Amino acid sequence: MSIYNIIDSIRKHPGLYLGGKSISSLLHYLDGYQAAEREFAARKKGPLFPLPFSYMHEYTAYRLKKPCGSMGWRDQILRSCDGDEEAALWQFYEFYDGFIRVRMRRYWKAILSQDNIAWNNQMEHTYSIRPKKTGCKTGPYSFDELTYVREPVYLDPLAVYIIELTIPAFLLAVETISDIQLKRFFFPSLEAAKGIGHCEGAEKYFGPLDSWKEFTANAISFSKNIVV
Repeated sequence: MSIYNIIDSIRKHPGLYLGGKSISSLLHYLDGYQAAEREFAARKKGPLFPLPFSYMHEYTAYRLKKPCGSMGWRDQILRSCDGDEEAALWQFYEFYDGFIRVRMRRYWKAILSQDNIAWNNQMEHTYSIRPKKTGCKTGPYSFDELTYVREPVYLDPLAVYIIELTIPAFLLAVETISDIQLKRFFFPSLEAAKGIGHCEGAEKYFGPLDSWKEFTANAISFSKNIVV
């Protein structure tokens, strides 16, 4: 059962699942469901749509015509409903119905050259926590047994995708040897997704890209795990 099935079931019987009609109770329930997914390493592969539920924050901001900043969908909707928990719950479902209908207009794909990969590999500005010594121990580790290792944002990248949505927004996806990694937010334009005037676009990570190819399609599917 997916989170979308759960959300649809809650709509029919909110009291049964939530104990009442409250958007905050819905948030707590879905947070618990998603925590269980992470615990059991649930991964999505195949069709990208409907979009991963984490994009509900960005979609809510689009519907409310306000930047979400650090506010999640619950806080955004609750504020727009003047704190009315039940009204906010039904407002969520109105937005959710639009969210799950978002699809793709077209996409662009760029195969990364050795120069692009070298650009990425030289940008060592993320940190991973690793054991200081390797061996048979698998954890848990004490603080003294761990170290921070600087590494590129993307390990073993292969290609970049920019996906134009049926709402005025774009997604950026990076294909690596092991998975498909999606940026957690919407880009306002194709130029921003490419990295022109935006600090999180593709060319900020991989340098100039001249291999973009445009594809017209209303769906896209991946054989690797999709990570947001």
